Amino acid sequence: MLRISFDGLSGHFEFLNATQVLEIINVIGKEEVKVGFWTIDAAFSKNIGKLNSFPNDGLESIIWPGGILDNPVRRMPQVSNRRLRIGIPLQYRSGALFQVEYDAQTSSTVVSGFCSEVFLAAFAGLDPSVVFQFIPFKPKAGVGTVKYNDLIDLVHAAEFDAAIGDITITANRSLYVDFTLPYTDLGLATLSRNADATSSLWIFMKPLSSDLWIVSACFFILLGFVIWILEHQMNDEFQGPMVQQIGATMWFAFSTLVYAHRQKLKSNLSRFVVTVWLFVVLVLVSSYTAALSSLLTVEQIQLASKGGSVGYQHDYPLHGVIVRNVNFLDTRLKSYHTIEELADALSKGSKKGGVDAVIEEIPYIKEFLAQYPFGYSVVVSEDVTNGFGFVFPKGSPLTLEISTQIARLREDGTLQNLQSKWFGQKPNPQSTPAPKILNFKGLRGLFLISGVSMAAAIFLFTLYYIHEKVHYTYAKLTGGRLASILRFLLPQSTIGVE
Repeated sequence: MLRISFDGLSGHFEFLNATQVLEIINVIGKEEVKVGFWTIDAAFSKNIGKLNSFPNDGLESIIWPGGILDNPVRRMPQVSNRRLRIGIPLQYRSGALFQVEYDAQTSSTVVSGFCSEVFLAAFAGLDPSVVFQFIPFKPKAGVGTVKYNDLIDLVHAAEFDAAIGDITITANRSLYVDFTLPYTDLGLATLSRNADATSSLWIFMKPLSSDLWIVSACFFILLGFVIWILEHQMNDEFQGPMVQQIGATMWFAFSTLVYAHRQKLKSNLSRFVVTVWLFVVLVLVSSYTAALSSLLTVEQIQLASKGGSVGYQHDYPLHGVIVRNVNFLDTRLKSYHTIEELADALSKGSKKGGVDAVIEEIPYIKEFLAQYPFGYSVVVSEDVTNGFGFVFPKGSPLTLEISTQIARLREDGTLQNLQSKWFGQKPNPQSTPAPKILNFKGLRGLFLISGVSMAAAIFLFTLYYIHEKVHYTYAKLTGGRLASILRFLLPQSTIGVE
């Protein structure tokens, strides 16, 4: 304070260096109450010249705004009216996300559910003395007949102090009102009914892609051909009529799939090739089993190929998000108003006038699974929406304060506990992976190893075969015809000397 110096309307203002004492005044409304002094040497004291053992011991009690005697830890926004008018979308609504009921005895609207409890918990940490009056902005309106943008307009017109409910944060709405931090998960999720996977005739073919099936079959045939080359000359089980040789070779090759081959191999090169191939079969069979189990556990929907219909709830902004960001045709989208309608449409399927899947914001998906926990699965999700937030007029100080409280509720686990209370202990829809099929590109290294081993075995066999042929020919020429020719051309004495 001693460094303050400026020129005002009345002239130059500056604290003189001789100023060593400051008087502390507690302003209460229009009154001033002296609570003590501050000096450079004695710090705070009630009387000048009296030393204190601890700070503030010599000061009178300070009354803070709101009649609070305890020192506030942070500045609380002042609410001019202790009863806040809170706008809500509907007069009647059921579900774990947001419940609205009308109490005829008290002639008031009672709210409950996840959204309302988060709002009340956030405000309790801010100012627990505030009373709320929940007002449906369109009384007696049914689900699907109201537009949430109309509620936003009423908050913008200051007819409501705030608005709560399943209200999605959008860029267009943010131009007219302020939103708090989102208190729900972000994005859309795809929900489908668990189909009977065994009803598909070719379900066993789905874990592997077509190129992997073809390459695997070719390598089985190639293995039989290589083993026949290596074993044909020395192994009786690979000899005989041509039909028998082909049958024995193919049986040996494909029986390695279940490790049931019985033919005894006599060539070390054949054993080497089969050992490498059995490793490839082990990895291939294990991967196939895991992929098939995943496929049977979570039925993967293929809406693009089947041309099925997709359901969503009635909120208009969501319709545009699905068309723009999820790349679904507008003609395939069907709007529904309640969870019960969505469940009925999923049970029917597209062929019977229903839908094959539901694309909704994740909070709605959690609400659906809380009511229908069995028979449905979340297969994919995309972060293309901003979640739910509480609505306040532009410039309201409550927006920042409630956002801070939401962050605190998320950090201390209260928000997670509320989700578990209303939605149950369910996995996060964003963490549920869709099963993937195996393709040749992912396993091409295995086939490369097996192919190299077969090529190396054939190369070594060829070298050995050429060596044996050359040695046999040389020996035959040396001991047979070559000796007869030499006896005929050379004298007998010369041959005997040799």
